[in-house]
Amino acid sequence: METNSEKEELQNSNEEIENSKQEETKDLKKTEEKKERKKISFKNINWMTVFKEIAYWVFVGILILFFDYLEFKTPEKLSATNYLSMDPKRAQAFIVLFIFALVLDIALHITKIKKLQIYQKFIILAVSIGVCYWVAVPFGQGTDEVSHFLRVYEISKKYTTLNYQDTTEFPTEFEKLAVFQQSREISYDTYKEHFGSFNVISTEKADMGYAYWNMRLYSPIQYFPQAVALTVGRIVSNNILVIGTFARVGGFLAWVLLCAYAIKIVPNRKTLFMILCLLPVNIFSAVCISGDTLTNAACMVFVAMIYRKVYLKEKIELKDKIVLILSGCLMALCKIVYLPFVFLALLLKKENFDSKKACIVFIIILIALSCIVGIGWLKIGNQNLVESNAASKDQVKFILQDPLHYFLIMLHTFEEKGTDYIYQLTTGLELICHGKTTIYPIIGYIISIVVVLGIFVNEDDKDTKINIIRKVLVWLIILGVSALIATAIYVQWTSLMEIGRYMIAGIQGRYFIPVVLLLIFTIDSARLSIKNRNLISFLTIMQLPVLALIINTFVK
Repeated sequence: METNSEKEELQNSNEEIENSKQEETKDLKKTEEKKERKKISFKNINWMTVFKEIAYWVFVGILILFFDYLEFKTPEKLSATNYLSMDPKRAQAFIVLFIFALVLDIALHITKIKKLQIYQKFIILAVSIGVCYWVAVPFGQGTDEVSHFLRVYEISKKYTTLNYQDTTEFPTEFEKLAVFQQSREISYDTYKEHFGSFNVISTEKADMGYAYWNMRLYSPIQYFPQAVALTVGRIVSNNILVIGTFARVGGFLAWVLLCAYAIKIVPNRKTLFMILCLLPVNIFSAVCISGDTLTNAACMVFVAMIYRKVYLKEKIELKDKIVLILSGCLMALCKIVYLPFVFLALLLKKENFDSKKACIVFIIILIALSCIVGIGWLKIGNQNLVESNAASKDQVKFILQDPLHYFLIMLHTFEEKGTDYIYQLTTGLELICHGKTTIYPIIGYIISIVVVLGIFVNEDDKDTKINIIRKVLVWLIILGVSALIATAIYVQWTSLMEIGRYMIAGIQGRYFIPVVLLLIFTIDSARLSIKNRNLISFLTIMQLPVLALIINTFVK
């Protein structure tokens, strides 16, 4: 008989043999894996991804070279020798554009992660594109950015300084910023050379009311994010450029968060919301200090919430009521021309509430509060407008005395300038950098096609059910807002040129971005067999020509 010790020795021996076999097996597997790694398996390569990546960089290269040529082709630089030569400034512009293209390429690859929701993809793309615009556009070179900055600075001082008295006087360093915006000879190097001269150290002050008289018509609430960030900037630095950058960042972050919230809550047509938010002119306005930053975001949130309740037939909870009331009042307070948007509440039905009475009561409260807030500030603003622009009062009299004539003026304006507004809606005409560079219409028309396609992209198979009466209401709102936009510009801006002018001057296509959103209520079914990812990717790439034009403008 085997003793216990012999059994243990035999068992240990078997275990050693088994362990040895397992180790040999592991070694063989590792050796095979190493051999597999060394082998170049062309079958495992995703050639479609490689092709798309190559196509991206070829397309980017063609875009950059094409628009570089258009900018370079001036009378003094027509010779091929000059064009083919690469001076340091131009080489620097190419490098910056390459970095921008790389940033956008990385952002697009990140958005391909399936776990990411659409609103999260928007945040990634919006921040990436926004950073590119922030780098490309020197502070103060946005459309009327200096005027908006003066207004924000005034608001910050008023609500953070004890015993502050209203005044249009600013330290003399602010005058240099206004001169920089008006000059066409300003470059990136100019800002570097004069950076220290923007430190607010002078005790002397200059009256700059002329530079932002029309911005004083805007409500302080309209600039709330920028004013808060600017206040922080005033604590951190006394340099105007640094303070202004804080205001830029504050406004842009608020815009991104509100637009992301709108995209998150809207149950369908997320693609259209995302496209409108990522339009070059919209991103540009959000990055620079502008009165449209919070206005457009508020419109997005309000329309998204109404559409959600109509589309899903959801009950409107207390938090939804708060969002609708706040965004509705904010729209009316920011720009009275968007006040008719609140009448979208009439699309809601009793099924969205606990009872028919609750439905009627809420709609009345929403519309009444928005009208009180909007009309109340309009009265205050009109007083400031008359004081700053006496001609506006005469323009109002002209409209009231002959409304039919004014109606024909509006029709004539939209007939003559309608096509301009189409590409201004996407890229602007002379919007970028205070008219220092004119955006080529072809870019705007191409992106306009993306907008139209976005209108007909549906994320699910469900149709919107809105009866003809409610559709008529929506179209009346669209026409009403468009007429109010034209009238506001005619009174506020065109009056400076001529009373009763035959055409309205000063309308910009970007004012109609929120209006385009209303089309989702007028289209029952949208069936377009195109990947929304392709539309977003193309729109992202089309930021590069705009960025190229901006960079070429300031590389002297």
